[in-house]
Amino acid sequence: MIVKRILRNYVRGRVSRAFTLGVIGPLTNGGFAVGAMLAIAYLPTSYDIRRTWVSSLASARSNPTGYFYLGTTLMVVAVLLVPLPGYFSRRLRPLGLLNRAGWLSLSIGIAALFLLGIETTVFPNPGRTRFVHQLFTVITLTGITLGFLSFAILSGFRAWIRNAVLLPAGLACAVLSIPGIGAGLTHVARFAEAQGWSSIPASKDEAAFFLTFVFWEWASVIGLFVGGWLTAWAASRRGSRRVRRAAPHRTLTAASTAASEPPVKPAPVAAAPRRRSDSSAR
Repeated sequence: MIVKRILRNYVRGRVSRAFTLGVIGPLTNGGFAVGAMLAIAYLPTSYDIRRTWVSSLASARSNPTGYFYLGTTLMVVAVLLVPLPGYFSRRLRPLGLLNRAGWLSLSIGIAALFLLGIETTVFPNPGRTRFVHQLFTVITLTGITLGFLSFAILSGFRAWIRNAVLLPAGLACAVLSIPGIGAGLTHVARFAEAQGWSSIPASKDEAAFFLTFVFWEWASVIGLFVGGWLTAWAASRRGSRRVRRAAPHRTLTAASTAASEPPVKPAPVAAAPRRRSDSSAR
């Protein structure tokens, strides 16, 4: 029963702030880095970061031995990310429709990431890239990016309506914009390569690395992991609410008005009528 309760709380995102920032964040980022390095180590050819796509490391055709490591890493990362939709939604619950949209988008992206790892590892494809692989890749990048970005925007809005620092949410939004640019450019590059156009920057050795589409694919993946951790940092902050205080100019105006007015003299008290004594009455 205890294990069942722990798993239920984990899936629903009922985890602590320390666990999210201190365990989930480092394990996802570090785990992906280790999996990528293992896949690079087993690459049959020399690794060239200017020409080798991230997806090539998880391809059984390009990396027949090392694809297993990166594919397994994708499944492990997806399992580690499971609590985040519920955790973000619980931390930002009063903020309505965008909260639910972020929860749905992030949940779909995490599920697609797990299926992508299964498709890569359990059903390796030594031939041409399958349509289902491209579909899972698009859903993963789109869902996780939009989910993290939604919660980053909500964190910034919450920090704005409170007296909190906007820097964490601003950094998260800035970093999460990289996966959108990278994903778009990489799809353009793949389409250009499929059409046989050889003049794209990815095929030019003289082009600067930051102008190549391979760079933007790496930037999109790295930005997605770093942006997710920044979103968790922004959503986990405890901003103090604004305390309404009397305006200083109003206080000074009231004090000056009270000082300029002459003091009000108390009204004279009427003397009580004297009783006539018995001798005067006689």
